[in-house]
Amino acid sequence: MARPPKAAPAPVLPSSPAAALAAYGRVEPKLLELGPDDLVTVYVEVPRAVSSVLSALPHLRELRDEIVRDLPNHPIAMLDELEDFALAAWYADLLYSTPASELDAKKLTEDAGTLREGLLVAAEALGHRNLLDKQRVADIRKGKGHADLASDLIALAELFRGSWDKVRAKTAVEDEELERAADLGVRLLAALAAKPGKGSSAAPKITDAGDRRARAISLVAKAYEECRRAVAYLRWHEGGDGDLAPSLLQKPRGRRPNAEKAAAAASSASSEAPAKAPDEEASAAEGGELSSPEPANDAAPVAGA
Repeated sequence: MARPPKAAPAPVLPSSPAAALAAYGRVEPKLLELGPDDLVTVYVEVPRAVSSVLSALPHLRELRDEIVRDLPNHPIAMLDELEDFALAAWYADLLYSTPASELDAKKLTEDAGTLREGLLVAAEALGHRNLLDKQRVADIRKGKGHADLASDLIALAELFRGSWDKVRAKTAVEDEELERAADLGVRLLAALAAKPGKGSSAAPKITDAGDRRARAISLVAKAYEECRRAVAYLRWHEGGDGDLAPSLLQKPRGRRPNAEKAAAAASSASSEAPAKAPDEEASAAEGGELSSPEPANDAAPVAGA
């Protein structure tokens, strides 16, 4: 007997754009190996697809040893690298979807530098009172260059957020500044990736944003499909892969609105048509008012000899 369906897990999205950038760097060599025949169509938006994969990861990792034991030929690297694949797809989608007007690296750098310094001064004061991790603040202060500037803003936002209940009443930093720091850091990373400086190791080798995104989402979708197949096999008698989100490669089953509208109209018409009473039908027959029955199909009736 199949298990009852479980409640869908809460959406999960990458918490650190810097981690997503690092994951993209690790994954890009695999993206470069993909040919046109390796690309697939994914029927959900990229952020939603990434959320589905990240939500499924804890369950998949619990089954890793079982997969290795019972399915020795399964490509277990697909599971081991699935998080990197998902983060890389999220980052590639970020570069693809960020408007060009928001990729002015010069202006973003100026705004980011001012905001970083203000947050660092506040963080150092809190660190001096042991309200924030002093060493982590010092490590952020060491950052140099535009890429570090973007990552520092994101790290500062995460640092404050991690102890916000404890420090919010002891600092002049406001919620809006933390939101702006995280957003500005993400946009600066996107700007630097879209137009990297000379010698930048973070520069994507796949320069076309659409191609980069298509390769990245194809890689994670196919890896996730392999993991779903393994779980479906292991849990076949318990309901298959009910703990996982649906396949990213399967087109959602849609309703047929035209057929449904036609059926509803026919039903409505038949219910509105007045029924003749038996005596009315008899009267009509005597007066020759009843017409001959129509043939059941579109073909003309056969003539008698």
